[in-house]
Amino acid sequence: MKKIILKYTLVVIAAAAAGLVQSCKEDDPTYGTPKVTEFSPAAGGPVGTFVTITGTYFSTTKPTIVKFNGVQAETLETTGTSIVALVPTGATSGKISVTVEGYTGSSATDFAVTAGTPSPAILTFDPASGNGVDGVSVTIKGANFSKTAANNIVKFNGVEADVPTDVTDRSLTVVVPEGATSGKITVEVDGVTGVGTSRSDFSVPSPGVTSFTPKSSIVGSTVVITGTNFSKTASNNTVKFNGVEATVSPDDASTTSLTVTVPAGATTGKISVTVGGQTGTSADDFKIN
Repeated sequence: MKKIILKYTLVVIAAAAAGLVQSCKEDDPTYGTPKVTEFSPAAGGPVGTFVTITGTYFSTTKPTIVKFNGVQAETLETTGTSIVALVPTGATSGKISVTVEGYTGSSATDFAVTAGTPSPAILTFDPASGNGVDGVSVTIKGANFSKTAANNIVKFNGVEADVPTDVTDRSLTVVVPEGATSGKITVEVDGVTGVGTSRSDFSVPSPGVTSFTPKSSIVGSTVVITGTNFSKTASNNTVKFNGVEATVSPDDASTTSLTVTVPAGATTGKISVTVGGQTGTSADDFKIN
């Protein structure tokens, strides 16, 4: 009788464990046969095209293989629901497949491998923000850039930057142009159809005036303005007292502090700081004695 009870108990435990494992697997978005639901560009493209594959049961930790009609591709970025890959040399039109630990899923439609030169594509950029007046350099990483620096046209929200430096077909370093505002970064390559556009915006922060000392004074006196996103080059900051432009001390300018002289003709009102076409204004009035 004891043996029968023991055997029954073991069976119950095993069944419970199996159910627990199955439940965990169902709750795990990385477990299961990969499914390719779509890819972009949907119309296809030539060898070297930057393709975003969307689906489920992809993995960031397990070995993942992407193939274009049987030819293995280079993967640049992987999440649980998307993969960025380059159409490999030798690929022909056909299905895109994703294999994770031996389990394979394929696209329902064919990716068309066409003739021609692939468009540039942007994967990441660093840093994510900066102001053109201070000569901030940004490194853009992606694919299909020109190795000839002058052939790459980089724009920050439509404002063209100078010719990039440190150029490879995967990376460009550019200086944020003066006058740039927050928005997408684009890369065009001379003679190539198509534009590479960043997935996120590059941020050009506006200056902010948080305080000033003293709160009131006479014309010709010195005022220290504290805030954010000022230019460390004094001449790049335009400071106004109720609309009248002041002189910024060249020796005391930083990204968080400016020393200025109250200008002749100033009247009681707000203090504003303009950097690269963007303006921040104080909440309080500066009072002229």
